[in-house]
Amino acid sequence: MSVAPTTQRLWILAAILLLGFSGIFALPKTPKPPLPGVILKLPDFIGDWYGQDAVVTEKERLVLGSETRFARKQYTNSRGDAVYVSIVLAGEDMSTSIHRPERCLPAQGFTIVDQTRVKTALATGPLTMTRLHNGHPLYNSGGRPLETPDGRQAQEFSLLYYWFVGSTETTADHTARYFIDARDRLLKGTNQPWAYVTVMSRITDKFDRFGRNEAQTDALLHDFIQKLAPLIQEPTVKTR
Repeated sequence: MSVAPTTQRLWILAAILLLGFSGIFALPKTPKPPLPGVILKLPDFIGDWYGQDAVVTEKERLVLGSETRFARKQYTNSRGDAVYVSIVLAGEDMSTSIHRPERCLPAQGFTIVDQTRVKTALATGPLTMTRLHNGHPLYNSGGRPLETPDGRQAQEFSLLYYWFVGSTETTADHTARYFIDARDRLLKGTNQPWAYVTVMSRITDKFDRFGRNEAQTDALLHDFIQKLAPLIQEPTVKTR
């Protein structure tokens, strides 16, 4: 007894569909989204430094997006030094959450005097950071600019260090971060979450009797970051 052509075609179609569905299980599984490489909790104490929570403004939350998360403290020591630390962890839309401080500092009134790349030694290897030497106008209590004896506007200077932390590596360069993202999307099918860390301190020798000059402020920040980085970066993160 011969099988009718229509019935035969149905059997062939069923076999093709069965083969297609079974092939789904042989496809590589989509990898789980990588976890952040940064620990979004700043400790209360780092050596002899004591940290107090600092404000994240509503304007920042609005500009950087609702999914952006923050950790921010100002640390002080018994000598009177102060170090300001901020971690910003991007949400899904990294185009708004992650940006270079060079973009936002001028909008806050800072003038970037100098920009360089520096390294500091960690147990996991050298950590490369971007160093910004910034100036900011000084104002009196009435909001008027202060002037030096020769009539120039008085400036306060500070040093700011920053770097980006992905799920597995760090970079000090915004463009390099884009290339790392492109590499991971093409080769791994993943998009690692990014955070950026900023650490800032004022140069105080012009205003405080026992203040620190630029070189001393650099040394203070390097020592502080060497203590801070292992506490906020996962052990799996490779510095570069």
